[in-house]
Amino acid sequence: MAADTPRILVTSARMPFAVDEIHKLGEEIGHSVIATDTFKQSPGMHSKGADQAIVTRPPTQDPDGFVEDVIAIIDEHKVDWVLPMFEEVFYLAANRTKVQGDRDVTLFYPELDALLEVNDKSTFAELCKRLELPLAETIVCTTPEEFVAATQRWEHWFGRATFGRGGLDVITNTGPLAGETAVEDIKPTEQDPWLVQEFLVGTDRCSWSIVHEGEVVLHATYEHPLAIDDRGGIVFASVDSPESLAATQKIAKELNWTGQISMDYLVTEDGTHYMVECNPRPTAGCTIATAEELDTALFRPDGLVVVPAGRKKMIKAAVLRDALLHPSRAKGDFAAAKGAKGVYDQRKDHMPLIYSALSLRHVLAYRKALGIERNKEQLVAAQFFDILYDGSPLS
Repeated sequence: MAADTPRILVTSARMPFAVDEIHKLGEEIGHSVIATDTFKQSPGMHSKGADQAIVTRPPTQDPDGFVEDVIAIIDEHKVDWVLPMFEEVFYLAANRTKVQGDRDVTLFYPELDALLEVNDKSTFAELCKRLELPLAETIVCTTPEEFVAATQRWEHWFGRATFGRGGLDVITNTGPLAGETAVEDIKPTEQDPWLVQEFLVGTDRCSWSIVHEGEVVLHATYEHPLAIDDRGGIVFASVDSPESLAATQKIAKELNWTGQISMDYLVTEDGTHYMVECNPRPTAGCTIATAEELDTALFRPDGLVVVPAGRKKMIKAAVLRDALLHPSRAKGDFAAAKGAKGVYDQRKDHMPLIYSALSLRHVLAYRKALGIERNKEQLVAAQFFDILYDGSPLS
């Protein structure tokens, strides 16, 4: 356990939940926080909660350089606690022994084996079956022929890449995303499988938890009254869900998890919470926890705390963008966001909101790096193209 006033290193500070945790731990609680990312316009690096902001090499494109940068920061700034915010956690976990060394630092993330088991949607499905958690019937496809055959099994179906994230790499013949991608364009391989499942009708629901050695100490369940381009949520409302807590507790105990962990569910009319996927990191659920709840769960856990229903947060710029791009939806957008507080524009801490706009320059870097033209998914994909883990072997 770190000191009573730990010096915290937060990586991937661009993410909205990173901005939230930096603000809470640094500005509201008063801990010393170092925020890092791969580009200087990263919103979380400009929060009042961050004492220092440091640019690192990108973990996806230069994993060894990224790990070296993190170690140098730990040593130079006497870091007590490392708190990853996105999939850079895989590169840190793969190098845990190197990062830990003989340093008196808490690495608040799971062992690599646990991360890999939940990140791969096919092995996550196997884990859910083993734990007797509800799961839509799933077919894992490693060839284009298998994929085509799987889509013919049900009248309504949904397909996902095993390592896809952020609502990207999906295909379906039902709902608002139907027809965006042709079945023949999906080319699964042994190294990059796809899953096909029966399309279930229900409500999307998510959870976020803080876990110490398999014990959940803080848990929040939330829904998305509003999403961006029918993908990632931009308004987050807490709800009651004993089912999501029970599922998280089962998985956390089975894997002896330590760190933050998030789940996606599809809740059908009868209340069944079908497991969809696991994100082995924080998600927007942390934004509906208080600074005191977060601080206690991380550094002084004392039993289970469940975030109550009725709290609401939003990414204000994204709500305004959606209303401007789709004027016919503006009234519904503002109704969904009513009563929500901002994630990037915290009280007396407005620079992250400004830099959430300036960081759109990162979209240009994304397009240049991947050699693509403008497309509908680029705003989502550009959030994490250089902090993503795609399932490749880790040294």
